[in-house]
Amino acid sequence: MLEEKDRLNDSLMTEKFIASGYNLAALESSNAQLKEAFMGMLREEHLIQHEVYIEMNNRGWYQPKVANLNDLSQNLNKWNQELKRVQNAAFQNPVPQQVNYQNNFPQYSYQTGSSSPPMGNQVQQQNMYRPPQNPVA
Repeated sequence: MLEEKDRLNDSLMTEKFIASGYNLAALESSNAQLKEAFMGMLREEHLIQHEVYIEMNNRGWYQPKVANLNDLSQNLNKWNQELKRVQNAAFQNPVPQQVNYQNNFPQYSYQTGSSSPPMGNQVQQQNMYRPPQNPVA
């Protein structure tokens, strides 16, 4: 038999899992009405999760660590410096001009079903299929 603490902990983990599913569904929705429906369900799951969290917190069963302001400031500064470094690198190394890749890829041709020779001034069709050069057995 599960204790109340275990049941609440299980409920909290389940709500987090369900919320992540609704979040993904809302992100992937291409229909506006469907997206709104998932967003509504996501909001409800967040409210339920918060209620479970409050109950556990009030009973002393879920006590998140209080953030140290110095650690927070150091991490914020570190990531701001990283952002500036990436931005500077992007501006110093602009995107190269478009490369013509046509000559770097093999040109495949295709083979028609009939192999009748060209007659008169008919243009012979170019083969569009080329079998693999090194087939693997």
